[in-house]
Amino acid sequence: MSFGLTRRSAILAAVTGATAVAVPGLVPGQRKAHASLPGSRGAITFLRGTQVWIADADGNGARLLVENAGYGPGSWSPDGSRFVYSTGHAIESVRQDGSDRVVVYQRAAGNVTGPAFTPDGGSVIFSDSGKLYVTAAGTDHGTADALVYSDPGGSFAEQATVSVDGTVAFQRDYALDGVIRRVDGVGTATTIITGGAGEPDFSPDGTKLAFTRMTGGDGAPIVQQVWMADADGTDQVQLTTVSNAGFSNGNPTWTADGGAVVFTSRAGANRTLKRIDVATRQIDPLADNASDATCQPVNANHVERVWGATALGTAVATSRYNWADHGVDDGVRAQAKAVVLSRDDTYLDALGGSALAVAKQGPLLITPTGKLHADIQAEIQRILGGTGTVYLLGGTVALSANVETKLRSLGYSVVRLWGQDEYATAVAVAKAITTEPSAIILATSLKYYDALAAGAAAGANPGTVVVLTAGDAMPAASAAYLDAVDPDRVAVIAVGGPAVRALGNAVLPSWPDDTEFYPVFGATEFETAVAVADFFFTGPRTAAVATATTWFDALTGGAMIGANGGPLLLSTPGTLSEPTRAYFSRNAGSITYGVLLGGPLALKDALITPLGNAISVPGQYDVSQYTETFTVPTTLRRSARHHRATTPGRTGGIPGTKGPSTAR
Repeated sequence: MSFGLTRRSAILAAVTGATAVAVPGLVPGQRKAHASLPGSRGAITFLRGTQVWIADADGNGARLLVENAGYGPGSWSPDGSRFVYSTGHAIESVRQDGSDRVVVYQRAAGNVTGPAFTPDGGSVIFSDSGKLYVTAAGTDHGTADALVYSDPGGSFAEQATVSVDGTVAFQRDYALDGVIRRVDGVGTATTIITGGAGEPDFSPDGTKLAFTRMTGGDGAPIVQQVWMADADGTDQVQLTTVSNAGFSNGNPTWTADGGAVVFTSRAGANRTLKRIDVATRQIDPLADNASDATCQPVNANHVERVWGATALGTAVATSRYNWADHGVDDGVRAQAKAVVLSRDDTYLDALGGSALAVAKQGPLLITPTGKLHADIQAEIQRILGGTGTVYLLGGTVALSANVETKLRSLGYSVVRLWGQDEYATAVAVAKAITTEPSAIILATSLKYYDALAAGAAAGANPGTVVVLTAGDAMPAASAAYLDAVDPDRVAVIAVGGPAVRALGNAVLPSWPDDTEFYPVFGATEFETAVAVADFFFTGPRTAAVATATTWFDALTGGAMIGANGGPLLLSTPGTLSEPTRAYFSRNAGSITYGVLLGGPLALKDALITPLGNAISVPGQYDVSQYTETFTVPTTLRRSARHHRATTPGRTGGIPGTKGPSTAR
């Protein structure tokens, strides 16, 4: 049996508002990013021929960043960690030191230009043959979604700019015919500035637009100048004049603090970067032989360690991170509606528990087989009070009748999900999540790595469940569950090599011979976890790392991070594993919170610096710890409550990186 590895689209549709399009943004209920703009002044990039150069904010210390680009200005992510640019046939991004170069979108022929990060840093808007498209910023998923189509009559949409509130504006037509339009819906737009206008750029706070205007013609010289207007196109003011211009002024871009505009002054063949203070109109030169500047904002991100003194303590810490005291609105965390409980001596019954916990809106906790641990009891009572449902994973051999009796005596409803083996238990858990899944993930139970990464992904994608294979073999319970679903209506994803082989060899009489499934795997457990993250997530705000040497932290932490709409990655204890570091780096534009699951014995403090630098401008991150005694301080910067994660703007299907395979 063979399978294809072509990529499929993972782009979220734009969300249409009343007067503007809110580009793909935060997961509803997920912790919001801090106000990312304006930021402190960072570097400045500009073009010299087909090369991108980077320099200090005052133009000094220039050095080569990209050798072959030169198709217009690029864009910095809101935190300043990544720079996106066009090579003509591709959109690429890179770190400010030139490392971790990533292809975001490419095509064999044509001209793609004008990339601009969305305000969440998770997507990039660009122009391709006169149309605007949006694509994921972290990696190339092969396709992009159309945002604005070219208008009738041959006019074109180019040079998009995105406001901090998600409003998109762009240039239509050129020179004296140019206008600036605002996106009002997918495929529709309204003109807000006319009269030879072009090259728009929103100010960092979203209240202003810098743009250019060409005037003249009919025998008079054509002159281009830099203007400024309110974000809706009103109150237009000319910033530059002929006396300080030479032939023309263009390509305006705001400085990160919003106090000035950098522009290109052209006099014949000479191009000079200049900066104009919008309050005083003072103009200062920045760099000779330079054009098409972009200013880097610098905003801090956050490394968080969630841990306890023991595995049970870490489980409690993950619960406290997400869920508020019962009946208390602390402005940060949500009210739990249930608890999922598993044994603490093996992972087998709990591999689908992360998805169940997110679906039932509560934590996944662990306890000894024979009794309810006092710390776990206290945590259940903290978040549920004296009522609510506790789901027990496995039969009485897994969690004894004593555990169930104790929970009932405390006032809780108890639902035991179990089967004759771990495979039947996983099916029972899947059915408890939903009787009509939109996606089914398969992973082996013989090792925990693949299933734990899959469980977090299933939790973050509503309607997704996890069932298990026995390595390369398909157990009877899993086969019966799969054979009862319609594979034309349910996406099937095999995570890890064993699951791919098990599904490929499975006998499923009800499935057509040409049934397709999606293989998601890597050469190691670290690479498989990254492949899962790439397949299921675009622009995650939060992502977590757990040690691959034990399963405890990844199990309970998978439920925690899944509820926040983020992936679970793996690492060795002493060094941040390279596939994991690279994932954080290429998604640095969107990741605000990098979470270490477990204490310094599980993941050493040596991982903090590489993780912080991977998600931020190097050194621009802070570190926080959340333990089993964590309470919400009044100064906590997390501003949104935790709720069940849902994916915004999904139009059906599963976001993915790999094309379908054929089952049977």
